[in-house]
Amino acid sequence: MSERDERYNSELKRRGVPKDLFDASRQVTCPECGQSFNLFYSRAKLCTGCIHAVNGCEFARCIRCDTEFPLTDFMNKAKSRRTSTYLESLINNYHNTFGERPGR
Repeated sequence: MSERDERYNSELKRRGVPKDLFDASRQVTCPECGQSFNLFYSRAKLCTGCIHAVNGCEFARCIRCDTEFPLTDFMNKAKSRRTSTYLESLINNYHNTFGERPGR
């Protein structure tokens, strides 16, 4: 079990925080400029309006230099897919609640 998974189990599981939310809010580092940022923040801020954000996009976008890179740089393919699907469901829920649709 990784250190990240251990932190989730010991601190957050009993409080009801979904593992998917924990994984979606992880810190990632841009391979281009070295900026460290929150994946969830990046998706919410930079991917607003992008049609791919609600189609299971498995990329992260740097908040500093706007470089797009695959999530598989930071997690295995299965976790990348699960995290992308979870983020997609959050975005879709937001759009359904507020009547907004992605599209640039």
